[in-house]
Amino acid sequence: MNGSLGKKRRRRSVMAFEMIRLDRTAREPLYQQLYRQIRDELVSGNFSGNFSRLPSSRELAADLGISRPTVRLAFSKLHAEGYLRSRIGSGTFVAGALPETFLSVRKPGAGRQIRRQPSISERVRNIPDKRIGKQFDLGISEAAAGVSLISGHPAVDEFPIAIWERLRAQVLAKKGAALLRYASNRGDADLRKAIAAYLCDFRGAHCHPDQVIIVAGMQQAMLMSAMALLNPGEAAWVEDPGFHMVRRALVFAGAAVVPRPIDPEGIVIARSSKQPLPRIIYTTPSHQFPLGVTMTFRRRTALIDFARDNDAVVFEDDYNSEFRFTGPPLPCLQGLDHSGRVIYAGTMSKILYPSLRLGYLLVPEPLIDSMAKIRSVMDQHSPAIDQATLARFITEGFFLSHVKRMRKLYAERREFFIKEFNKLLNEHFILQIPEAGLNFVAWLRREADFARVAHVRTEIGIKPSPLSFYCIQAKLKPAFVFGFAAWTPAQIREGLVKLASALKTRGI
Repeated sequence: MNGSLGKKRRRRSVMAFEMIRLDRTAREPLYQQLYRQIRDELVSGNFSGNFSRLPSSRELAADLGISRPTVRLAFSKLHAEGYLRSRIGSGTFVAGALPETFLSVRKPGAGRQIRRQPSISERVRNIPDKRIGKQFDLGISEAAAGVSLISGHPAVDEFPIAIWERLRAQVLAKKGAALLRYASNRGDADLRKAIAAYLCDFRGAHCHPDQVIIVAGMQQAMLMSAMALLNPGEAAWVEDPGFHMVRRALVFAGAAVVPRPIDPEGIVIARSSKQPLPRIIYTTPSHQFPLGVTMTFRRRTALIDFARDNDAVVFEDDYNSEFRFTGPPLPCLQGLDHSGRVIYAGTMSKILYPSLRLGYLLVPEPLIDSMAKIRSVMDQHSPAIDQATLARFITEGFFLSHVKRMRKLYAERREFFIKEFNKLLNEHFILQIPEAGLNFVAWLRREADFARVAHVRTEIGIKPSPLSFYCIQAKLKPAFVFGFAAWTPAQIREGLVKLASALKTRGI
């Protein structure tokens, strides 16, 4: 009799989780559902000290109709977070003191909590970008949307994945675990050597591998340079219109952004005496984005002289320099500089593929250590495996082969776009044809049509950007910036026909 009573008391001392409901159709794993519901029950405080023992994993699994490993996984997480404790031979019990972070929220009788939003820094509030959340998730959504004719997208489906994967396997087999450890904040030595040789041979640069620092793309390159050169409030000149992400990086670094107009020779240097002298000047001399101007030799030398005479540094964004379709590629600004006033930046995003997130800085020798320090603070280094693979991709000749093949492919798509655009949309636009690059500016023939055309393109999913999106103070005639590189001729025709038909249907 006494033994039976003792058994009943032991059973009554075990907590009963009768309110647990597991949804097998939910995306949340069963163990996570179980963990969360047990935790919530413990945190609620609606149990007495006489009911502090949990049922065994076997019992709970049988009650809920799930496997023991699922229960054990939930229990182990509760153990790790301090909710449970085990007694050898006795079972699993509620911990004497539960984590305060959970109890403070739901403790019975607690006073009303005053919720205050975290204070956001001025640095973030000043970033000139109103987009939030999923609006940044561009890649997958745009790919799923089909032909958009948006600018800035390369033909990633033409990238030689099989070759890349073979080289990746080879470098892993050769270097093994060494590629899994922390790497140099300056970048892979073989990659820096390969890039320095490429820049000297094909871009007319004067450099050695120690001047090359591997970065995670053009925006990081710009941010690092701004951090190294600018104190808060100092002036940075940028092209207007120009690459919008540069402005955001400079503002984030605390710079006073000064927009500079573009004329047929490139960025305008002449200024009034009231305008502050710059500490850094951002420019895209090989192919100005988005207008497509190629900076003249006279303006190039004048810009370098201006930077030298006024203690400024020119940041040369040499994006898309490989894709010039009229005449040979022009030498870079850095190759003309003999006073250490040019920081040269390049990226693999348009040449190879954007998600690789590899670029490089070619910096004057006095800035090398400063740039390396900043890279260490930001994220230490880019993925070592990708760097080693890219080094092999360059040194074994695949990089140059890919560039030549893509230049031919883009030239064909460019000519097709020009022909089809003028055939289908000539009555609405004047297409400006630059010497290089992967985008066109199309000027509206009737300025009054801008709002209606902008509305139509949004409706049908053809998404050339308004030129005004890239302007700060520049007052230019209404135009749209079209891309062509990412789509086949058939897709280009499909997109242009769709836009032309929509404009005609709406009487524009």
